[in-house]
Amino acid sequence: MKLQHKAWALILTALALSACTAMLGARYIVGDSFAQLETAAALREGERARRVFNQQVQALSATAQDYAFWNDAVEFVTGHQPDFMSSNFEAENMGYLRISEILVFDGGGRALATLEKTRDGSLASLNAERTASFQALAAQVLAAGGPKRALQTLRAEDGELRIVIAAAIHRQDLSDQKTYGVMVMTRRFDDTEIALLAEVLMTPARLSFDVAAHPGPPIHVHRDEEEDVLHVVLEDHTGQPVADLVLGLDRRLQARGRALSGLSMVVVAVTSLMASLLLVWLLDRFLLKRLQRLYGDIEVITRDGPTAAPPVRVQGRDEISALATGINHLLARVRSDAQQQQQAHERQEATRAQMMQGQKAEALGRLAGGIAHDINNSLAAVSGWVRLTMEDLEKGHPGHESLEQALKATRYADGLIRQLLAFGRKTQPKLQPLHLKILLEDTRRLVSAGLTRECEIVCVGRVEADVVEADPTQLQQVVVNLLINAADAMNGKGRIEVTLDEITVPFADADAHARWPGACALAPGRYLVVGVRDFGPGVPAEIVDQVFEPFFTTKGAGRGTGLGLSVAQGITVRHGGHIGLRSVPGEGAHFHIYLPACGGEAAAALPATTTRTGSAGRELLFVDDDQLVRQSWSALLERRGWQVTRARDGEEAWSYLVQSPRRWDVVLTDYAMPRLNGAGLAERIRAMDQPPPVVLLSGNLDEAGSHLPRELFAAVLRKPIEAAELDAVLMGVVRRTVDDEA
Repeated sequence: MKLQHKAWALILTALALSACTAMLGARYIVGDSFAQLETAAALREGERARRVFNQQVQALSATAQDYAFWNDAVEFVTGHQPDFMSSNFEAENMGYLRISEILVFDGGGRALATLEKTRDGSLASLNAERTASFQALAAQVLAAGGPKRALQTLRAEDGELRIVIAAAIHRQDLSDQKTYGVMVMTRRFDDTEIALLAEVLMTPARLSFDVAAHPGPPIHVHRDEEEDVLHVVLEDHTGQPVADLVLGLDRRLQARGRALSGLSMVVVAVTSLMASLLLVWLLDRFLLKRLQRLYGDIEVITRDGPTAAPPVRVQGRDEISALATGINHLLARVRSDAQQQQQAHERQEATRAQMMQGQKAEALGRLAGGIAHDINNSLAAVSGWVRLTMEDLEKGHPGHESLEQALKATRYADGLIRQLLAFGRKTQPKLQPLHLKILLEDTRRLVSAGLTRECEIVCVGRVEADVVEADPTQLQQVVVNLLINAADAMNGKGRIEVTLDEITVPFADADAHARWPGACALAPGRYLVVGVRDFGPGVPAEIVDQVFEPFFTTKGAGRGTGLGLSVAQGITVRHGGHIGLRSVPGEGAHFHIYLPACGGEAAAALPATTTRTGSAGRELLFVDDDQLVRQSWSALLERRGWQVTRARDGEEAWSYLVQSPRRWDVVLTDYAMPRLNGAGLAERIRAMDQPPPVVLLSGNLDEAGSHLPRELFAAVLRKPIEAAELDAVLMGVVRRTVDDEA
């Protein structure tokens, strides 16, 4: 079966189903809508009938209150005007007011006068039984109190409905709030009244006292095959139903709805048939024939090949023409595959070079971590022997200065090892107060060793208060990245300026934003600004906004990963700052590192050195796997009065602790040792009855990282360390232990 015939069959079937659905919808939805409209109209009519009936009640209530709210009525009740009833309630007047009965009760609830207009138009008094039926209403009004109290209710008597109003009698000016009595009026709601109500409502009406036969809401519609009637329940003052006001409903609206639904079904059927024919013609004219032509062109491409076949014919501006255009683009893409494959190969080689560079960096980190412990132990041993020699020499000895320089060299070597560890491994930031001038000078010495080749680095500090809260290793990494980029921009030769300034955000000068790029992203406050400027070709204006994006680089293949500036920006943001760039083509690039300034000076000074620390006679168990470290630092500590016992590793130290009767004041241990490391030894010591405090002295704290159980140690120190600082820390730990025991 051809596609054309399939499309026709599908369209006709779909339209036939749609037409049937629409016809059924028109049949039921329209009919139900008219039925709902008819019900809603009936309910509104019921509300209107209730309002009209209530108007009759309110009119009688107003008449009763007018007579009760009158001084003559008060005079009659108090016995001063005996002709009040005869002069105001004649037969003609009661007929005009449509009053059937009137009763007057005094303040004690006794009936003073009663009148009834009989059906023949004459007046008569009510009998005692009839009068007694209204005394309960009068008693309720008197018990409620208040001069304006009135009670409205309905009664069904002898197949008739009566409206009953009981109003309190009081004076007009309300100067006297006393209730003198009660006036009760009734109106007989007979066939005449019902006829008047039906005339107002323009609907047949009648009363039904069989309320229980039609239970339901106060207003409801009752339908049967012959008629639809509306029931409006009339209630007394207690909410009890008294009678039904029954109204006849007009059923023409529902009949019209049915007729309209039938007409709608015919219209839908005719419209669907015409739409089917029109849609089939349009589909064949504008879609199916064009698809047939497109299929023919694709057959030519399949037969002749994508390189030799002519382009597909494009007609119109719709999806089919877009498909033809896409096929033509695909043909062009196939013809250029060879060139694109070559470009993809080159990109793959560049990616492989970047991966190799990353692997080299990871290997460097592993190498640095592996040798850090041994190098730090060697530095600790060298510095220990140097300190011993310095203590043996006089201050004025010619070799004393040389040994001091050698000690400085060991400190510098320790800094290099820490920086290698920081570059090779991801460590958690350790914020501390630090002086930026000292950090910049140390960084300058570090990169001058060869990272910036033959560039001249000049540091200029323009502030006195240069303290920030930062991780020195990560912040140094940021500065080193910028210095290396500056040296690369000038091909390893030229002048690099490193400056230190301060700013306060927001700026008082509107032109300051041009001098300090990127400062608009800062929160208000005081900031220190580290500037790194080169005098190379600068950064092109079109890529200034991209230099901080990950993996973006302008360097050649194998010379950069594009991560330096993005990592630097991330570190600076974690410190609460920002990095900005100002570049002028031909004049170089100027990076600005904004860091929040501290309010006070950094409290990072080492403990003061002293030779009399009070350590004489104290017992120390020194545990280290490096013999040179044990010998040199044991000698230093013994000169400061410590009684030192040496152990090669944790197992030997533990054997001393459990087998020897001696009691050591403190245990000083390395971390990485054979058989039992420092953490394992500390755990065993902690389980003793009277454990001595344990101080950790290690050169590979970065290796331990977050896995180091610091809660096991009274103090954690890094190798190498000043002898005076180590002595002060050990004595502080001993004093705290003695105080805790006391």
